[in-house]
Amino acid sequence: MPYRYRCARCGTTSRLYSTRPAADAHGEEHRHKEHSGDYPDGEQIQHVPGHRPSRAEVIATVIAMALLITALVSRI
Repeated sequence: MPYRYRCARCGTTSRLYSTRPAADAHGEEHRHKEHSGDYPDGEQIQHVPGHRPSRAEVIATVIAMALLITALVSRI
């Protein structure tokens, strides 16, 4: 479920992030850079429905899962 940060005041929208916390972090950085830490009116985190993960995201997820499984199996 991808998310993006939207600042209505600036009229900017971030790239897609795979997690809400990542989009929140983008918003936090934007607020500090562009608005001196203040919360601009209309700021929001948007869920992007129907978005399918990119090939790179799928590959990264598969690699991460394989590493996790390998680490767990090696402990047994």
